[in-house]
Amino acid sequence: MQPAEYETMFRVEETHWWYRALHRLIFDTLERELPDWREKAILDAGCGTGVILKQLGYPEKNIGVDLAPEAISFCQVRGLKNVRQGDIGALPFADASFDAVICSSVLYHQWVNDVAGAVRELGRVLRPDGLLLVNVPAYGFLHSAHDDAVMTGRRFRKNEIRSLLLENGFAIRRLTYWTTLLFPLAVLARTFGGSKSGRDFQRSVGFTSHLFLKIMSLELAVLRKFSLPFGVALFAVAQKN
Repeated sequence: MQPAEYETMFRVEETHWWYRALHRLIFDTLERELPDWREKAILDAGCGTGVILKQLGYPEKNIGVDLAPEAISFCQVRGLKNVRQGDIGALPFADASFDAVICSSVLYHQWVNDVAGAVRELGRVLRPDGLLLVNVPAYGFLHSAHDDAVMTGRRFRKNEIRSLLLENGFAIRRLTYWTTLLFPLAVLARTFGGSKSGRDFQRSVGFTSHLFLKIMSLELAVLRKFSLPFGVALFAVAQKN
C-alpha cells in the first residue's frame, strides 16, 4: 500500500464495518474449521497493522509477517512483539512451522510478483493438513481509485482462485464470494463515479456505517450455511495436501 494508507488502516481497522465483518468471517471460520485453533500455531501472512494478530493472541505461538516497514511500526504501536518483516514469497520460517496461515488481502498486491509461488510458499510453512485462509478482492471491473491507493495489482474471479489453490498443493474446503448484499452499491459507485476518491464506500461513517454493519451481520449469518454467487471479495479455506 501507499505509506499513508497504513496510517488510515491503523486508525479505522478496529471500528470500520468492512474490517469488522472480515475479522468476524475469519474467526468464525477458525471456530468452524479448526475448533482448537487457540492451541495451534498460526501465521498472519501480510499482517498489516496487526488487528488480526492481536485478536489471535498467544504470541508465544502465533506470528505476523509483513513486507512494509510501516506495517511493522504500527504493529509495534499496538504492543505486538510477535511480528517480523518478510516477503510472503520467501517467508523467514522453516518448513511445516504452522497449523494454519491467514493471508488476508495480500495476494492482490502489486508487490506479489509471483502469486502461484507465494501460494506454494504459504503451503511450505504449513504442516500436513494445515489450513490456509485467503481473502482477496473480486472482479477486475470493480477496480477504483482506492485500488490505486492500496496498490492493487489484480482482482480475482472464483475460477482463478480455485485453480490457484488446486494447482499449488491445496484441496479446497470452502470458496465463496462475499460482501454480496452490498455488491450493487459497489457497482454503482464504480459505474457512475459515486466514489470518486475510491474511499467513500470503504470508509463510510455514522448512520451509513451502522447500516452497512447490520447488513454484513445478516450476510455473515447466511455465509455460515451457504456460499454466495458473487460479491466484492472472495474468501477461501484450503487444506494442504
